[in-house]
Amino acid sequence: MSDEQKHQDEASRLTAEWEQAERRYRDALEAVDRAVPKLLPVPPAPIPESGHQTTDPAGGVLAMIRRLVARLRGRQQAIVGRIAWSGLSTREEVHALARFHHGIIQYMQRVYPLVDTKHRHQMMIDSGLASSVEEMNAVHALRWEATRVRERRTEAALDEIRTSISTVNQTGAMLKRELERLLAAAPPHEAGPTLSGNRIDRPEPGVHSATRPDALNACKYVEFEGMFRGSESDIGERLAGYLPVFDGAKDVLELGCGRGEFLAALGDRGISGRGLDINHEMVELCRGRGLEVVEGDALTYLEGVADGSLGGLFAAQVVEHFQPGYLMRLLDVAFHALRPGSPIVFETLNPACWSAFFDSYIRDVTHAWPLHPDTLRFLVTAAGFQRVEVRFMAPYSADHKLQRIAPGSGAALTPAEASMIETFNANVDRLNGQLFSNRDYAVIAQRL
Repeated sequence: MSDEQKHQDEASRLTAEWEQAERRYRDALEAVDRAVPKLLPVPPAPIPESGHQTTDPAGGVLAMIRRLVARLRGRQQAIVGRIAWSGLSTREEVHALARFHHGIIQYMQRVYPLVDTKHRHQMMIDSGLASSVEEMNAVHALRWEATRVRERRTEAALDEIRTSISTVNQTGAMLKRELERLLAAAPPHEAGPTLSGNRIDRPEPGVHSATRPDALNACKYVEFEGMFRGSESDIGERLAGYLPVFDGAKDVLELGCGRGEFLAALGDRGISGRGLDINHEMVELCRGRGLEVVEGDALTYLEGVADGSLGGLFAAQVVEHFQPGYLMRLLDVAFHALRPGSPIVFETLNPACWSAFFDSYIRDVTHAWPLHPDTLRFLVTAAGFQRVEVRFMAPYSADHKLQRIAPGSGAALTPAEASMIETFNANVDRLNGQLFSNRDYAVIAQRL
């Protein structure tokens, strides 16, 4: 039997019980009402009063005696009748009073069952309504949650579609530029593959030497940076803190210039500079903004410039893409490429902050080697740079850190409780220092 059927059967039973109690209550009330008039019997006729009668002289003494005896007998009968009525009336009154009391008792006995059954019947109705409301709320909540789940799925699907469309668009634009460049560089007879009989003749591999194997995936990294690194305005605002380091400099080189936020900021400050990036799409994006950017490998480029030709070197979120041997060689070459007094700034993720390492560093598949602040500081110093400092940035807000226990402001703590709180807070501070310190840091130095 279903719960709904059980609820209906219980409702029917309580309704019948309540109706029966109400009928008994009405019957008891009518019995009390019928018993009330019995307490008010009709009083008997009054006893004749004796009075002086005028003696009829014609009747004589005998007639007078008869009349006197008759009056006495009538008075005696009236008194006897009153006495008899009084006894009968008293008995009837007692019986009527007993019946009335019995009716009152029966009436009172019917009141409680009526109230009880009415209360349980009303509770059943209320519980049924509450149950119905709860069921409606539960159904509504389930439908709302299902709608929210569908909305989240739809939003996620739309985000994937937008990302795919953006990647396809950038890939198409990149392929178009590569094709235009190849067509412009190749002789007419080497413009593309030709069909000769049953085979396809393709250009020699040297024709494609200008495009590296990763060129086709370059646009994906552009999309990746746009999604996870931040908007151009956010990055430009954050990198603006390094501008005072390069005041008065010229011929500044930015390694891994990306979308060109720092190059644009240098130009706005009147500092001449150029960028270098291995990602072809990033280079094209910067050139489209009117920035001077070279496409190529960082170490190869620095090895090709004259000693003392650069007035500064900047790289943000780049050195973690280098293998250790490559980075050490790059620092040695950069030392000779810079003029005396030129600044060097290398910003990177802080792997000593565990949240930054597990959340940001390992998310980027192009990262090659995490650099602890002490490690990068040592490598820069070992390459000959001086006035080396480490500047930590992007701290986690207090709301994102583990929370300490505040000492109670009420009753005094016992020594054991105070010691426990102190130990807990010390452990929280230690964990916060490891987990939620600063997400980024920069090594800033000079070539003296």
